[in-house]
Amino acid sequence: MAKKKERYQVLTQIGRGGFATVYRAHDTELDREIALKELNPHLLADSDWVKQFRREARLIARLDHPRIVHIHDLGEGRGRLFLVMRLVEGPGLDKLLDSRGHLPWAEALQIIQAVAEALDYAHSQGILHRDLKPANILMDPTRGPLLSDFGLAKLISD
Repeated sequence: MAKKKERYQVLTQIGRGGFATVYRAHDTELDREIALKELNPHLLADSDWVKQFRREARLIARLDHPRIVHIHDLGEGRGRLFLVMRLVEGPGLDKLLDSRGHLPWAEALQIIQAVAEALDYAHSQGILHRDLKPANILMDPTRGPLLSDFGLAKLISD
């Protein structure tokens, strides 16, 4: 019997934070590249972190807005817990600012407006971002600024 091929094949690491690592990966079922955000292994033993990670996935998966990075799936297997998200090809705003030093006022206003639209929509759905920073604003070359990594997202009513 042939061994079953894993659906998501990790290609390269594209980011790392305090509680998760993000990889460029290939979805073998749909034949597309995606971003795979994996909870760091040392946190899997902590049920509170696992609950938070799953809760974030459920909250953010509700959001359907052109300025928010979409979550496609939540997966678990082989001692891993991960989110599958749209892959954004551009850099984070932090890297853009590092390379350019500053932005022209008109460009900065466009970014602020895009982020404000995303936050306004999330708030209208009862969700707080709670980790807004330049690294979580991804600069997609065709779609423009996209808000990502809601990290410690929570319902406004909590």
